[in-house]
Amino acid sequence: MAQLLELADRHYAYGKELQSSAAGKLLSLWRGVDRRHIFASWTEALPEAIAVVTATQLAAAEDGAAYMAAALAEQSLDTKGRAVNPKAFAGLAYPLDENTPPMDLAGVLVSPAFTALQGLRGGMAPDRAMSSGLSNLMLRSQMQVSDAARNSGSVVMSTRRKPAGYVRMLNPPSCSRCAILAGRWYRANQGFRRHPGCDCRHIPCAEDAADDLTTDPYEYFRSLPAAEQSRIFTNDGARAIRDGADIYQVVNARRGMSTSAGGSLVTTEGVTRRGNWGGQQQTRDRKGTERYGRSIRQRMMPEEIYKRAGNNQERALSLLQEYGYITPAGQAPGGAIVGGARGFTGRYRTG
Repeated sequence: MAQLLELADRHYAYGKELQSSAAGKLLSLWRGVDRRHIFASWTEALPEAIAVVTATQLAAAEDGAAYMAAALAEQSLDTKGRAVNPKAFAGLAYPLDENTPPMDLAGVLVSPAFTALQGLRGGMAPDRAMSSGLSNLMLRSQMQVSDAARNSGSVVMSTRRKPAGYVRMLNPPSCSRCAILAGRWYRANQGFRRHPGCDCRHIPCAEDAADDLTTDPYEYFRSLPAAEQSRIFTNDGARAIRDGADIYQVVNARRGMSTSAGGSLVTTEGVTRRGNWGGQQQTRDRKGTERYGRSIRQRMMPEEIYKRAGNNQERALSLLQEYGYITPAGQAPGGAIVGGARGFTGRYRTG
C-alpha cells in the first residue's frame, strides 16, 4: 500500500499548492477593497475572484480524476468506465454543509463582504472586521477547490463498471468529529462528510483491502500531547477517554449537549430506545415529532460526571459506566457498540 499512500500524498500536496496560489490572488483582491464602501468595492472585484476560484477548481478537478484513476490502477481495480469531464466541476458552488441553501459561486464569494460589515456593525475595529472577512473568503474558497477535486474523483469511482470505495484518513491536526470517522470504508456513491476547513483525505480501495489503510482514532488520540487532547476533545472529554471511555460515545454526546432545568450538563444523544444507553433504560412513549421513545432519566455529560464525582476517581469511573461512556467492549477502533461496521450512516455517530 506504500505506493497508494504516496499517490494520496502527492494529490493532497498538489491540492494545497492550488489552494495556496488561489489564496494569494484572493488576498490581493481583498486588500484592494475600499473600507469606506466595502460591499460595492468587493462586488466590483467579485468577477475576478470567481475567475480565480473557477480556474483553481478546474485544475483540482483534473487532478482529482487523474488521482482516482491512478489509485485504482495501482490496486489492479477496474479503471474502465465513462470519461469524466473536469470542466463540469468548475464554476460551481458546493454547499458548506447539508443545511446550507443552494447558491451560485457569486453568492458564496460575496459573503466575506457581509462578514466584514457585520463585524463593523457589531463594534469591531476596521482591521479586525476586514480580517474576519478575509478568513471567511479563505475558508469558502478553499472548500470550493477541495470539493471540486473530491467530487470529480468520486464520479470516477462511481462510474467504473465495478465500483470500489474509499477509506477516510486523517490529516492531523484533526477535529474530534473527523477523528471518530477515521479508517471507515465508504461506498463510492456515498457522501464524504466534512465540515468547513476539513482536510481529511479519501483513499480509494476495495473493501477487502480497507483494513490495510485503517486509521485508529485511539492511536491518533494517544499521539497528541495532553494539552492538544483537551483542546480537541475538551478537558473532561479527553479525561474520560484517558479513563477508558469509548471515544465515539464521548464525541457524539456533545452533539446533544444542553443544560437541564436543574443546571446539570446533559445530552440527548443515545437516549432513545434505539440508542445503546437509552435501550437499557426505562423509556417513555415518543412525543410530537420524535421517532422513538426516550429515556426517562437524563444522560449526564462527562463534565457533569466529573463535577459530581469530585476527587473520587472510583466514583467517576462508576458513573462513566452507568451513563454508557465506558462500555463492556472497551475501546475498540471502529466503535465498541457496532464493532467494525462500515459505511455512511448519514450522521456523525457510531453506536
